[in-house]
Amino acid sequence: MEVSNENINALRQSFVNKLNGQNDLFHPQDLFRINNSDAWLKRFLYHNENNHDDALTMLWNACEWRKSFGVNELSESNGSVRIDYLEEGIMYPHGQDKDGKLLFIIRCKLHYKNSKDFEECKKCAVYWFERMERMTNGDQITIFFDLMGSGISNLDMEFTNYLINLLKLYYPAFLNYIIIFEMPWVLNAAFRIIKSWLPAKAVKKMKFLSKSSLTDYVPKDSILSIWGGDCDYEFTFEPEIKKNEESKKKVHFAETMEVNGSGDNRNIISMPKESKLKILPSELLIFSNDSSSAFNEYVANVTFTNDHTDTIAFKIKTTCQIKYRVRPSTGTLKPSESITVTFVLTGLSVKQTDILRDKFLVLVIPVIENKDIAELWKVSSDTKEQHMLKCKLAIELNGMSGYSDLRDHNHNNDLNQKVEKLIKVVTKLEMANHSLSQNVFYIKCSMYFILLVCVFTLGFFWAIFYHK
Repeated sequence: MEVSNENINALRQSFVNKLNGQNDLFHPQDLFRINNSDAWLKRFLYHNENNHDDALTMLWNACEWRKSFGVNELSESNGSVRIDYLEEGIMYPHGQDKDGKLLFIIRCKLHYKNSKDFEECKKCAVYWFERMERMTNGDQITIFFDLMGSGISNLDMEFTNYLINLLKLYYPAFLNYIIIFEMPWVLNAAFRIIKSWLPAKAVKKMKFLSKSSLTDYVPKDSILSIWGGDCDYEFTFEPEIKKNEESKKKVHFAETMEVNGSGDNRNIISMPKESKLKILPSELLIFSNDSSSAFNEYVANVTFTNDHTDTIAFKIKTTCQIKYRVRPSTGTLKPSESITVTFVLTGLSVKQTDILRDKFLVLVIPVIENKDIAELWKVSSDTKEQHMLKCKLAIELNGMSGYSDLRDHNHNNDLNQKVEKLIKVVTKLEMANHSLSQNVFYIKCSMYFILLVCVFTLGFFWAIFYHK
C-alpha cells in the first residue's frame, strides 16, 4: 500500500490546525518530529490504511500519551527507569530475523508475575521501544518470546497485553513478526487468549517455532547457543549514553577533508546563522529504489537554492566515494537560482545499517569576481559554509495496519476476568495432572506387589504338591 506525500502533508496540516497554536499540549520533540519527519507520519497512515481521520486520531492520542507517560525523558542516566530491571536481561534487543529486522528478545522464564513493580516494568518496555526506534531509525522489529523452561508462574497476561497495546496504539507499523519459541503445552490456552487480542493481520504475524524450525525465521548467525545455535552472545546491559560517547569520532570525507562528528541526530557541523545555501526538502537523503534502472540503483533528489544576494559555488564530498555518484557534484548558483542534485547509490545488496554510516558534506563559498574558483576553494575551511547530509533508505512499511477501534485505551474487564479464570483452571489441571501421575505410580507399585505375592503363592503351592 502506497502512502503519498499529499496524504502525509494533509495529515501534518490537519494536526497543526487541530493544535491551533497550543504547543504546550505536547512535548517539543514530538512536535518537531511531526513538522520534520515524513517517515513518522507515514507510519500512522500506513497503520490505518490511509484513513486520514483514524491516522489523525491515533497521532493525537499517541502524542498525548507520550507527554503524560514522559516517554522523551526516559533514560538510564536520569534515574527515570530502573537500571536493576534492565540489567536482569528479561528483555533486550539482539540479532535479526530473516528480513533483517531487529529481534526484541523476552526471556519469559526470568520473569515472575507480581514479583516487580508493574509501572516500572512498563517504563522498561517503553525505554527499549524508544531505544530500538533510535537504533533502527524507525524500522520494524520482531518480538521474540523465548518460552524455554517457562511455566504458569512465568505467565504475565497483563504485561503481554500492555506490549500489544503499545504496538496497536502508539507505535504504528513497528512490528514485523511475533515469534513464540518452544511454548510449553500448559500455555496453549493462554496464547489462544493472546491471539484474541490481536487483529487478524497481526495474528498472521505470530509464528510458533521450535528448535528445528527456528531457522525458517531467524538466520543462523542470530540463533543463540541456548536455542541450539552457534551465537555465544550473553546479554550485558550497556547504557545508551556510553555508546553515543564512544561513537564520537572524526568522519573522513573524500579529498582528505575532516570534520568532527557525533552519533546523535543533530547537525554534526555547527551552521552559520544565515545560510547562503538552502537545501530542500531536508538535509536527510532518503534513497528510494529506481524502478527504471537496470542496475538496482537507489536515488535521492534534493534541491539547492541560492538564498544569498551574491553568486555562490558549491562542492559535494562523501565518506564513501565507491558507493555513490552525484550529479552535479560541483557548480555555481546565481541569486535565487535553484538546481536539482541527484544522489545515486549503487550496489546489488543494500542494508539500512550500512547506509546510515554514510554522509555527504556540502561546502559553499561566495564567488568573487575576477578570481578563479579553484583558488577560492583553497581558502581556510573556517570561511566555508558547511552542510552535513545524512543518508537513509526509504522504509518499506509492511507492518501492522488497518486496526479498528484504536481509540479504545481501556482494558476489557470481562476478558481479563476470563483470562484469570482460565489461568486458575489451567493451574488446577496442572495440579490434577500431578496428582494423577502420583496415583498411577502408586497403582503400578501395588500391581508389582500383587504380582510378586501371586508368584510367591504359586511357588508355595507348587512346592507343596511337588513334594507329595
